[in-house]
Amino acid sequence: MRILALAIAAVAAGLPPAASAQGSLPTYEPQQRLRTALDTCNKSEVLRDAYCVKKCAAGFRMEFSGARPRCIGLKPDATYTPPKPSYQPPAPNPARKPPPGA
Repeated sequence: MRILALAIAAVAAGLPPAASAQGSLPTYEPQQRLRTALDTCNKSEVLRDAYCVKKCAAGFRMEFSGARPRCIGLKPDATYTPPKPSYQPPAPNPARKPPPGA
């Protein structure tokens, strides 16, 4: 009965049921890579099944209860900045001619 009352209050407030029941703790999915037979996980990774999962950022804890690992914030104001790609496209070559027909 109490859960039904909470669900009705969440719908009345315009919140999705999962958000109201779970609270306002921030979550994110950590990066993971498939571990090969001769490979080991780095110091910044945790072994989970056949995957190496990155450790959570400061202020987050690892949760393995679901199908995919998740990092859940310890406080509502915990922030996570995702890594930015380090790829830089090559500079265009002005001396290069376009292929014929292009």
